[in-house]
Amino acid sequence: MLAAALLDDDRIYLSDWDGRIRLLNIKTGTVTTVLEGLTLPRGLTVLDGRLYVSEMGNVCQLHEELAGEPVPGCRRWPSDMETEFFSRASAQILSFGIQNSGGLSDRQIVADKIIAWDSAHAPNGLTNDGTYVYISIGHPMHWKGQGYILTHAEELAAHQRRTDLMGTVARFRPPSNEVEVYATGIRNTYGISIAPDGTIYGADNDVDGGLATEGHLEELNAIKQGGFYGYPFWGTNEAPPEENVIEPVAVLQGTSSTYAYANQQGVYVAYSAIGSKEDGPVIDRFDYETWTPERIFRAEGIITSILEQDGLLYVVTLSGNVHVINPDVAPIRFSPFHNDSYVEEIIAAGGPSMIPPGYDVYLDENRLIYVKSPCTQADVDIWFFLYAIPVNPNDLPEDMKQRGFHNLDFPFDRYGWRSGDTCLAVRELPEYAISIIGTGQTIFEETGYRHTWEVEYSFEP
Repeated sequence: MLAAALLDDDRIYLSDWDGRIRLLNIKTGTVTTVLEGLTLPRGLTVLDGRLYVSEMGNVCQLHEELAGEPVPGCRRWPSDMETEFFSRASAQILSFGIQNSGGLSDRQIVADKIIAWDSAHAPNGLTNDGTYVYISIGHPMHWKGQGYILTHAEELAAHQRRTDLMGTVARFRPPSNEVEVYATGIRNTYGISIAPDGTIYGADNDVDGGLATEGHLEELNAIKQGGFYGYPFWGTNEAPPEENVIEPVAVLQGTSSTYAYANQQGVYVAYSAIGSKEDGPVIDRFDYETWTPERIFRAEGIITSILEQDGLLYVVTLSGNVHVINPDVAPIRFSPFHNDSYVEEIIAAGGPSMIPPGYDVYLDENRLIYVKSPCTQADVDIWFFLYAIPVNPNDLPEDMKQRGFHNLDFPFDRYGWRSGDTCLAVRELPEYAISIIGTGQTIFEETGYRHTWEVEYSFEP
């Protein structure tokens, strides 16, 4: 999923790579498609009965035309194609009327002819304060040597492209929808949100993901009207006067920042952490006073949106999962949703009889959920074994029939998350009828292997 927006207490809009917008009922878990035919809809927000969408317009179609073949998503192009490409590309912001069912109609173009270099440096996240809709727009610059270069600026302006919107947070006020620049000097900020005091927060992709270093990490900005945040001068040989630049409130120890969500407790920032055993997609909460990060959630994939409902955070990932977490405890539910709790029954409890104590293992329909709190790094470094014996041996995959069981062993970092001092993993079970499952953790040693803990569970016939 690319973006998400709350419609009401029960429903969330989700946009996807395939150009569809879907409606998820968070109480029942049902998902319906309400719109098709968009191109990489990267931002969503709901205001006064309308859904606002930022999308790539005909940018991807132009990419495919230039390439002469289908292109998954959008990508950069050689410099000699810039003039023609930018003069024709038209990313845009759309709005749709919302029906009682959540369906969408009355398509309107709020703004178009917005310069977009690819699927990243484009109109990105949307949010609103009840009056204005705000949008973060990436700067269409590319790396050349030791600096950032954008050519053909005059030609772009001659084609009536909104060159003033490059690298900005912009806003418009429905129904007039006149787009104006709110803040400048932003390289490429994705998801933005508004804090209770009215400040906009966004995490800026200060450099391309692969170029991040300890001395040049990404930043969290408090974005204010008229503010200038330094780009594109940083990273080049031409720096603006320092007094004109608003410094970031925090430097992220990582790269690929994707979302900043602000509430009373602080700013929750999704990015990819670097430099520790918890590398990868995470959410850190930054306190407003000290701007000290606290690790809240570790995800299995890139996080694209963070929403809040009834004190819970809804975390949407690029792979299409929606996680619901209690930011002060641990993840408590997983996609697809269940009504009140995420388990039907516990099948094994880690405790003093296990040396060392193992995980609590829960059965949730056709999946197992492993929970341990508190946990240490050792609890996630040890390999998990899992086997399933079917009621009908013929249900086994061909390469498993000789064994007589289905081997589903896995490492924690593929199916697990850490939230605070809680470790949690989710493993899908085969769809066929199962007679027995066994699971635990295994340490491999020179003389063989040994189980640190193990349980076996028999299903009732």
